[in-house]
Amino acid sequence: MRARTLKLPLGAAAMAVVCAASTGLSLRAEAQPAAAADVPVARVGDAAITASEVERRLAQVPPFQLQTFGRTPDEIRKNFVSQVLVRELLLAQGAAAQKLTERADVQDRVRGVLRSALLQRIQAEAAASSPVTDEEVRVYYEANRDRFSSPAMVALWRILVATRGEAEAILAELKKDPSPQRFKEIAREKSLDKATNMRGGDLGFVASDGTTAEPGLKVDPGLLSAAAGVKDAELVPEPVPEGDGFAVLWRRQSKKPVSRSLEQEAPSIRQILAHGKAEAQVKQLLDRLRAQDVSGHAPELVDLIDITSTGDLQPKKRPGTLASGRRPGAPPPSPAPRQDMR
Repeated sequence: MRARTLKLPLGAAAMAVVCAASTGLSLRAEAQPAAAADVPVARVGDAAITASEVERRLAQVPPFQLQTFGRTPDEIRKNFVSQVLVRELLLAQGAAAQKLTERADVQDRVRGVLRSALLQRIQAEAAASSPVTDEEVRVYYEANRDRFSSPAMVALWRILVATRGEAEAILAELKKDPSPQRFKEIAREKSLDKATNMRGGDLGFVASDGTTAEPGLKVDPGLLSAAAGVKDAELVPEPVPEGDGFAVLWRRQSKKPVSRSLEQEAPSIRQILAHGKAEAQVKQLLDRLRAQDVSGHAPELVDLIDITSTGDLQPKKRPGTLASGRRPGAPPPSPAPRQDMR
């Protein structure tokens, strides 16, 4: 690709447009007249870099980074134009000349940028047109109060057996090997509670009223009373009566009560509500665009794509083909040695 000659305006009037906004190393330009803002600072092929474009891009660069382009405002501006903006246009035009925009991966990235830009604009418009009010924050907090507070809880493991003697024998064995692995092995083998024995007797975190995170599982108050007499990571030294049986109980850990106020949660609630409003506008836009632009939809064709248990994609086998035990990408099996039939 033949290099193009770059023509940078060197006249006093053109340079004044680029330099007028600076004071010291501050490069944030004040508003310029429309005609002056459209003055070309540089041309690369058919594209032009205007003074307003230079101003917009400079405003996006942190001051400490601007200083890497030179020691004076004039030097910084000129180097920024030649080293950043001109370079970008040269590379972009080179990519277009090589038809990179026709590549599928490049088109995916372009669509991704457009999608992100549209979503950001929708979020900004939603925040401007329907800002989250203090009342909306309060209503959300009251409706979801359980998300912002939780009672004190204790994590319990328990092995339920029929007699005190069985429970005492298990305690004696656990004193010899007080490891979580051994406790779980015994719970799977001997616990009568079929709802928890396959979990190694893990009851999870239990609240003061006996409720747990597991639906329908409520712990006997006697277990909580017994657990209160030991510290975290300690076995209850005696069998604990539970219904018609006895429990071997291990207090694993505890959680302190948590209560966060409306003032503490307000910033995060505002983000949640703002996101919800933006998502509602996105849904409305998608519904409209889907009705307007989607045509020829044939979702059954994706049945030709097979997803393996490991998440790999592979073409689905055509009817009548023999199944192969060879993994995708594995080398073909070696041919069997020929046998001498003589």
